[in-house]
Amino acid sequence: MSSPAGGPSWRRDRDERGVWTLWFDQPGRSTNVLDRTAVEELESHLIAAESDPSIRALMIRSGKPGGFCAGADLKTILACRSTAEVEELLLRALAVLDHLEAVPIPTIAVLHGICLGGGLELALSCRHRVAFASTAPLQVGLPEVHLGLVPAWGGLTRLPRLIGPEDGIDLLVTGRSIGYLRARSLGLVDRLAAEGNLPETLDFSGSEPRLGRTVDKEVWENALAKARARLDEQPGEHPEAQERVLALVATDLAEGPAAARQAAVTAFAELAMSDHVRESISSFFQRGRSTSAH
Repeated sequence: MSSPAGGPSWRRDRDERGVWTLWFDQPGRSTNVLDRTAVEELESHLIAAESDPSIRALMIRSGKPGGFCAGADLKTILACRSTAEVEELLLRALAVLDHLEAVPIPTIAVLHGICLGGGLELALSCRHRVAFASTAPLQVGLPEVHLGLVPAWGGLTRLPRLIGPEDGIDLLVTGRSIGYLRARSLGLVDRLAAEGNLPETLDFSGSEPRLGRTVDKEVWENALAKARARLDEQPGEHPEAQERVLALVATDLAEGPAAARQAAVTAFAELAMSDHVRESISSFFQRGRSTSAH
């Protein structure tokens, strides 16, 4: 699916230090979403970055005043007619985000405003995340369960490893979003930066990303047990999706992140083709139209 105005979704510039900035700025949209075009263009920029040995770092930013990225292109998901079609879309985007994670140069996501769903998964694929001081307060989360879906672009395995299993699983199961102060205290973002001192955030010498840390199995099991107990007491609007999230975390614990990520793609595709979820997505767009002036 191409951008509404037909132009590129990304542009890039380079400063005198060899730092690339990839600007996510889809024409014709007030908010960025990860559609087919955006995913393929991101891949092409990553390939170009890897082929240039003079690049010292790669920043990913949004050109939209309202935020970083609102997530996946749900209209494309809604247009799919089979689970196989949904899986193909998901796997392609997951491969590109995995590529971003593997790029052998420092990568920094500069976040402001809305950073939800696939937008947060994009940010989690970077080695570091900083919050950019703007008029749009930071809002980060994985709200897929509110639509009856599950995170399928790596957030389900990356988030608990970054902030710890108890807090990570809580955000996955509840789908709630958090602001800068909570995100900073959890280690989801490294710091707050203004435009003038943003270059200082690139000095990560000797600082390793936290995504690779290991967590004791007992800690994970206890976190899962607590989340199950809370869900039994107070299920959400889409308990099936919440149960799927817990099952996927259990798969991660038992079989590893690769197995859990593949299972998440399958689960998302199955849920996305259900009448209940398709109605939920359609209602989401209807609510947006009724409360928006554009």
